[in-house]
Amino acid sequence: MQLHMENIYKNFRDKEVLKGISVRMENGVYGLLGPNGAGKTTMIRILADILQPSMGQVFINGQDKNTCGDEYRAKIGYLPQEMNFYPDFSGWDYLRYIAALKGIPAEAAKVRIVTLANSVGITKDLRRRCVHYSGGMKRRLGIAQALLNDPQILILDEPTAGLDPQERIKFRNIISAFSKDRIVLLSTHIVSDVDSIAKEIMMMEYGVIKKPRTGEEYIRLIENRVWTFQIPVDDLIVYQHNAVISNVVPKGNTMEVRVVDERKPNDDAVPAAPNLEDAYLYIFNYLPNKEFTVKNLPRSRISRISIGSR
Repeated sequence: MQLHMENIYKNFRDKEVLKGISVRMENGVYGLLGPNGAGKTTMIRILADILQPSMGQVFINGQDKNTCGDEYRAKIGYLPQEMNFYPDFSGWDYLRYIAALKGIPAEAAKVRIVTLANSVGITKDLRRRCVHYSGGMKRRLGIAQALLNDPQILILDEPTAGLDPQERIKFRNIISAFSKDRIVLLSTHIVSDVDSIAKEIMMMEYGVIKKPRTGEEYIRLIENRVWTFQIPVDDLIVYQHNAVISNVVPKGNTMEVRVVDERKPNDDAVPAAPNLEDAYLYIFNYLPNKEFTVKNLPRSRISRISIGSR
């Protein structure tokens, strides 16, 4: 299976949201990382055939998707960022309804629903009304509906929103197993969602995508650019406005700060092993990247504050 976006642009009136997106995907998991407002949802809605691009083409196995019609849509499983339910629908009703929309025969749908409900952990709640589901349960129900037609291309928009850490791990395991002979595009702003399972990762900002790279390649990009040192709390309040800080941990009367910087930030700083989250912050906050044709974001951002020792 091959999916190819060629020079995709998308405008909403006078606002250019996507700016010449060209990517190729084959079987495996692909991460689409970027902050909110980067254009990720617009891109995946074009892939899901919900929106049409203002310019450019999408090809599946070398054929323009617009010439495939229903055949293309039958290959797609899509989990939107926001889900709505009829108020009287139970989880079972909702999945039966989606199965009917996808043209799945009734008896086959029943078997598939039971299997998927067990996989995502909602079997005991299938007969409850969806409006009474927690946020995490709604996401699990959404993942199940996206998998109903056993799609060859699975598109997931912020799929782990509302899931607790254990549920996130279970979700990643499901997706990793599912992607063996299929394409999975996972759009998120949470680095850990794609860190361990993505074949390649696309970094996106202002409607522009950087050349896809593996997580290891991104990490090598920032070797010798991650530092740790300790700083008084009062100094940290000022320092954070002029630094890219990926983590802060209390250490007695001081704070241990993890900083992404091309230069040693102070005399006490020691090198630290980089990770994908550091690379994400470097690209979007610091790197004067010629592959992005837009201005860099301000350098000031704390991505996470952890209370307690690591």
